[in-house]
Amino acid sequence: MNIITRDFGEVQIDEKTIIEFPNGIIGFEDTKRYALLSPLGDEQFPMWLQSVDGKEPCFVVYDPMQIYPDYKFAISDEEQELIKVDADTPYRCLTVAIVPDDYRKTTINLRCPIVMNTRDNIAAQVILTEHYEFKAPVYEEG
Repeated sequence: MNIITRDFGEVQIDEKTIIEFPNGIIGFEDTKRYALLSPLGDEQFPMWLQSVDGKEPCFVVYDPMQIYPDYKFAISDEEQELIKVDADTPYRCLTVAIVPDDYRKTTINLRCPIVMNTRDNIAAQVILTEHYEFKAPVYEEG
């Protein structure tokens, strides 16, 4: 399937890799289907979480555990049910980035990660009760 992206023009994706967000993403609740694009190579961050139904919305995302190895979180039973995860379900966590003109000042939202069931490609953005930052730096100063 071909999609039109915000940053890369027309891109071909495998329909089996489309990620369903039953509740959308905060602020974009009506957009339910996304593709995870890796323009820097497979599993190389940053990645782009691109709507498959239009150029927008599109989010730059990172794996927070690659940046903050001690990052841990828990999601509610309701959220687990929504994305069909249990103790044996493979999952991944992504965080939405804010990338300013000076990319070295990029931040990620650790308080509201995207948790994805990678077996069934179902995801949800969750709001954690843990006291993580909304704008945690990606790059160290200097």
